[in-house]
Amino acid sequence: MSEFENNSVQKDTSESASSSNVDNIGSVEGFNLNQEPPSVPVQPPIVHPVQQASVEPPVQPLVQPPVQPSVNPMDTPVSDPVNGENFPPRMPQNTPFIPTQPIVANPIQYTPVTAAETQGKSSKGLKIFCIAVALMILLTGSTLAGYLYGRGYVGTTSSSNLHKDVELDLASKPKDTDQYTPAQVYEKLNESIVGIRVYNKNGNMSDASGVIYTADGYIVTNDHIYSEVGAPKFKIYMHDGTEYNAEYVAGDVVSDLAVLKIVGGKDFKAATFGNSNELFCGENVVALGRPSGASDDTTVTSGIVSLTARRISNTSNYSARLIQTDSAINPGSSGGALVNMYGQVIGITSSKLASANYDNIGFAIPTTTMQRVVTQLISDGKVSDRAKLGITYTELDSVTAEVNNAPASGIYVATVSADSDLYGKISEGDIITKINGKDIISDDVVLDVIEDCRAGDTVTVTVVDEYGNEKDYEAVLGANVGESSYSEVIKSDDKEDSIYGGTFDFPYGE
Repeated sequence: MSEFENNSVQKDTSESASSSNVDNIGSVEGFNLNQEPPSVPVQPPIVHPVQQASVEPPVQPLVQPPVQPSVNPMDTPVSDPVNGENFPPRMPQNTPFIPTQPIVANPIQYTPVTAAETQGKSSKGLKIFCIAVALMILLTGSTLAGYLYGRGYVGTTSSSNLHKDVELDLASKPKDTDQYTPAQVYEKLNESIVGIRVYNKNGNMSDASGVIYTADGYIVTNDHIYSEVGAPKFKIYMHDGTEYNAEYVAGDVVSDLAVLKIVGGKDFKAATFGNSNELFCGENVVALGRPSGASDDTTVTSGIVSLTARRISNTSNYSARLIQTDSAINPGSSGGALVNMYGQVIGITSSKLASANYDNIGFAIPTTTMQRVVTQLISDGKVSDRAKLGITYTELDSVTAEVNNAPASGIYVATVSADSDLYGKISEGDIITKINGKDIISDDVVLDVIEDCRAGDTVTVTVVDEYGNEKDYEAVLGANVGESSYSEVIKSDDKEDSIYGGTFDFPYGE
């Protein structure tokens, strides 16, 4: 077995596996109208809308591996060069001081003053003193607040205003405009690409990339960048080296998208987002990100669009429709930008195939998906309108159907969820041959239809039972509400001795 290292899925890599997927459902007995309906053994069912992936090498996660801490020199005993005596090591800066004797606070010494002693004394000097102190405190506080705001340590961002309605229009390709060179695209987008350092108090850390979504500081990136860092904090590195803190807004493990919000600062340069539906195979693109480290400069690699839509199963066991490119995408580029030659972001880079037999096969989340998901993440904190049919199934292609003497090809129903509108209408062993009148030559047909729908929409499925009888059913699609891999809890196996003691468990990593 092998597994995707970012968008992971278990796949059959045995020598008997082939592109026909004949073994995907096991052996199917012949269908005989005069015999008891046979049962069709299948492999473990696939939860809709996940397809059963073909044999693929693993997908490598793009988060930057951790930097291993060096040995703290303060832990080494110190030798006196004159007397030759050995002294205990100096206390590390982050080690708390533990007193050997109880600390007793000095009592306050005061002499009671009677009311008679205060009579006749003027309070004018006291008032002036109080006013002067108040002005000094106000001035000092204002100066400090301004400094911290400018550095991104404090700001107006809070949990109450992280969620709001944000509209984003995807730009069409400009007409009668020459394409940019890669250098010009880099110049246009460099200020909109940021480095993201994900860390916690125990020292777990990973580096990733992000794209500025709005001028007030919303950043779009991947959900998997914090999947191995409990209770994460976020440091944002701008193109000029300026640092800001950021807060988590929301994430969605199904689409592998997440949103952060910069704390402090304003008037950031948001990227221009193009319409990924206008892409075509062979179109020139470049990828921008921070593969060398969050605090390093943004890099640019060039390539083409290899496929405009290829389905890859990810860690959530969901089949995602992604852009495939041969632009080099490396660890640390998670959440970076795939850009057309008009300077428009048309995808958010997320993963690549990792194998010695494959070169430069990377994937990006289309902006059409990004726009829909991110809009809901910012406004509602979750994706609530994504549709699902509510069944598990095995793909039954024409070759498999013929070899096993099945009555039709399509998708073989394994189970029907109780919350599915098809519950009680169809059952295990039925084969769905059409959806909305489209022949199901592969499960991609079903997945594409469902993905383009919204929860509450109605679809028509054509079903052939094991006796060969065909019937149409109407089904109202349910809601596939997303969750995030973000966790506010540090894992129990994390070290807690110091910020130097933790190590980052590189997800699915080598």
